[in-house]
Amino acid sequence: MGDAHLDYSIYNREERDICAHLFRLLLEDQPNWGPLCQFLGVEAVTNPRVYCEVALIRDAYHARKPDSGEFMSELVELVARQENVDNHTPFPKLPDAIKNPGRTHPKQIRFKLKDEWGELPESDDAVYGAVQGMFNAKPDLAICDGDTLYVYEAKFTEKFDLDQIHRTGMIAAVWSALLYTDLGFNSPPRISLRALGLEDKMPPAVRHEVEQFVTWGSIPEIAESVWAASDFSLQVLSKVKDL
Repeated sequence: MGDAHLDYSIYNREERDICAHLFRLLLEDQPNWGPLCQFLGVEAVTNPRVYCEVALIRDAYHARKPDSGEFMSELVELVARQENVDNHTPFPKLPDAIKNPGRTHPKQIRFKLKDEWGELPESDDAVYGAVQGMFNAKPDLAICDGDTLYVYEAKFTEKFDLDQIHRTGMIAAVWSALLYTDLGFNSPPRISLRALGLEDKMPPAVRHEVEQFVTWGSIPEIAESVWAASDFSLQVLSKVKDL
């Protein structure tokens, strides 16, 4: 090794790490929620709920076990509409072992159907493939307030992917339609799909798909309003100025 001394907190490229410091920032200044309001671009919030690494569909399924059949039936039908498929096999008509939550996890349905049927119809492949993706995906940040569900897909040093943005939007639509009460809403909320990343990593096609694009470069200014210069989280978030 050479004599150079490098600070890992500065060259750490892990997306989850910088998002963790952002999450801390968004919870500051309660009950005024100043940083959260600046981040959202609103003057005030009423009763915000902030979640990170949101595996809501997965967790809602486990919370409903062993009586998760109704939830899965509704989820599959909603996904079928999203995929523009109307000739799929509904969840209640799947083989008993595959719809049994004690024997088959939803993200395994597609694989087990292929094993049992040999050849999977294109409609079922599309629907249960999308269901599998929803159980594997975790949008980076969700904020619930008023009648709006803000859902963020975040990237740090990587480029945004259009397919991932589309999947995040479809996941948010499932949350809004099937799980809005779990998120504290009285009725299905409006979805505000947003992206958080670096300016040069945002393709025009992706920017067109989101309601708002937030740059990491705007975050240090928010942090500076609540933290001293010596604060470790501020130092981490400020490193984007040098990228």
